[in-house]
Amino acid sequence: MAQASIPPTETARKGVRLALQMLQEPGKAGALAVAMGVSDATISRIKNERLEEVAALCAHLGVKWVPADHKCVSRETFDFLTRTHQRVMQQAPQLVWESDE
Repeated sequence: MAQASIPPTETARKGVRLALQMLQEPGKAGALAVAMGVSDATISRIKNERLEEVAALCAHLGVKWVPADHKCVSRETFDFLTRTHQRVMQQAPQLVWESDE
C-alpha cells in the first residue's frame, strides 16, 4: 500500500508550521536562545528570515521534522502496520462482545 510521496514544498510547509507552533509556547523562544547560546533577536531573525529556507533545504534532502516525543518507522513497517490494522478492523464487529448488563 504505497502512498504517493509528498512534494518537498509541502514537507517544508509542514515543517515551518510545526516550528512556528512550537515557538508559540510561552517562554519557548527564550529557552531556545539560551540553549543555543544566542540572543532572543537571533532566534527572531532565524524564525522570520531563515526558517522557510532551512525547512526547504531539509525537505529537499528528504528530512522531515517531527516532535521529539514521536516515533518514526520505516515505510515497510508503516505499510505492515497499516495492513494489519485494516485486517483487524475488518474483523472488529466479530471481536466486540456484548456487555453483561
